[in-house]
Amino acid sequence: MRDWLLRALVVLGALVAAVTELLSPVHLLRRGPLLLVWIALAVGASLYVFRRRPKRSLPKVRPFEAAVAVVIAAIAVAVGLAAILSPPNSTDSMAYHMVRVIYWKQAASVAFFPTPYFNQIQLGPLAEYFMLHLYLLTGGDHFINLIAFLGFLGSISGVSAIAAQMRVRSGGQAFTALFCATLPNFILQASGAKNECLLCLWLVAMVYFALRRDAAFTGLSLGLALATKATAYLFAPPLLVAALWIGVAPVRRSIGYWLVGGVLLINLPQCIRNIGLSGSPMGYDSAHGDGVYRWRNEHPGWRSMTSNALRNLSEQLGSRSKARNAAVFRAVVRIHQALGLDPQDRDTTWPYAQYEAPLNANHEANANNRWHLLLLAIAALAAIGRRKRELVMYAGAVLAGFLLFCLYLKWQPYLSRLELPLFVVAAPLAGELLGSVYTASKLWRVLAILIAYFLADTARLPALENWTRPLKGPHNLWATTRDHNYFADMTLWNNEASYLDAVERTARSGCRDIGIDAGQNQLEYPYLALLLERDRGMRFMHVGVKNRSARYKPDPDFQPCVVWCPDCADIEKKVAMYRGIGPPITIGHFLLFLRDSSSAILTPQ
Repeated sequence: MRDWLLRALVVLGALVAAVTELLSPVHLLRRGPLLLVWIALAVGASLYVFRRRPKRSLPKVRPFEAAVAVVIAAIAVAVGLAAILSPPNSTDSMAYHMVRVIYWKQAASVAFFPTPYFNQIQLGPLAEYFMLHLYLLTGGDHFINLIAFLGFLGSISGVSAIAAQMRVRSGGQAFTALFCATLPNFILQASGAKNECLLCLWLVAMVYFALRRDAAFTGLSLGLALATKATAYLFAPPLLVAALWIGVAPVRRSIGYWLVGGVLLINLPQCIRNIGLSGSPMGYDSAHGDGVYRWRNEHPGWRSMTSNALRNLSEQLGSRSKARNAAVFRAVVRIHQALGLDPQDRDTTWPYAQYEAPLNANHEANANNRWHLLLLAIAALAAIGRRKRELVMYAGAVLAGFLLFCLYLKWQPYLSRLELPLFVVAAPLAGELLGSVYTASKLWRVLAILIAYFLADTARLPALENWTRPLKGPHNLWATTRDHNYFADMTLWNNEASYLDAVERTARSGCRDIGIDAGQNQLEYPYLALLLERDRGMRFMHVGVKNRSARYKPDPDFQPCVVWCPDCADIEKKVAMYRGIGPPITIGHFLLFLRDSSSAILTPQ
């Protein structure tokens, strides 16, 4: 059953990519054509499953495994509820994940469009392809968060299947699934609209199929991972090598062709678009193409890798005790000094960021998995002590992925979320150890059960008190409005009232062609979403774009009668640029230019 599930999910991912790229050039990414395509695919899949359904009976479930399943189901219910009740509201979703979905929907194509923020067009698009299909088929963003939730559920099943392929007993497989399901950062992200959860799923599938020597599905899984998020280029190679080495059957010579074919099949269209934009299949090395916010280390080497590894590990150790967090910080600084390194080195540190003591956050961007990390460290050491070569190789692959991550990417305070896939694929290591402890003796069994209970308890806060999508507390999703929750991750700027005022004035103007100058502030999705709730016929286009994407203007006849310029107040250049539309209306730090502003002036609330 787990094998069928993973195969179905990989096929689904490949179909989403293929359907999107086939319909895009002819501008048929609309609800009607998409609905017909998916009905036809669903009928075909149903006939295939009916004819080829597995004949095996359900396995016998032991009491402990049943208890683990109940715990995982309870966590999944809480996460699923948060996913459905909340709109997509992470900061990255507001800046590019959901923004690109709106512009693609508007154009009925995933062709590039003008933007001051290249993340909206150049980054791996697969997760947003899923979002686009769901948005078009359901008429809005009410179910967008379920895509990450799908990655969460698929990964839980998949890691237990990996454990089975590594000859871990059923109890160890249950522990593996529990370890994965209780990762705090995984729980927090699984109810949102980011892409790490889907990346976890594809990497898990890649490892599983590589262990089974299924070359076609290994290649497809790798291609899906690379199309979802660029960190897959760092994580996938060592994991793939380890899985191919561990598997029992010999590796076929043809697997290289399947790997290349799978990668090209899924990624080639986006690579071609990126080459047209920047000359590189990966796009620019920074979000604005100017090198200021460059992701990679300026001088990759052992010094930058060591410094980043120490700082990234410390971020996973944040606790409720400020004294302990301060002690971790001091220890990392001392190690830096002993090695002749600078923990604030600008060449290895994100611009304007400052390395500080770790935090104990309940936020998807920087929540840590400290107890799970401790368990993984013990499991790796135990594998070495017991001379379990396969487990040692697998642990080495996870470590290699982490070191490549530290070698390439600059440190910043919010990288914990990017490290999530390593924790997920490492779950079989912890599961095998706990499974061995569980079967050692009655006394050790009690210890294993207590650890399982402790892991389940670590899931309580992230499942119920997610800072941006809480089910419990004064600002829980039951007591707040959906429109208000778009701003749950934007409290730092305290500008919800400005967005709402700008939306109200724009809607009152009667204009349906809206220009957006997002050069100062890219958090445009709340403005788009709230306007589309009022009038689905509104169109948007970025104006004032001066970079290479300006040539992608999809509609030469687009003439905005309103221009919204967030965080442009007191910038005379912007006032002069759009004065022809109408005199500017200042709304907090925003400027709004209306063709006939007198008809839209409202009393500020």
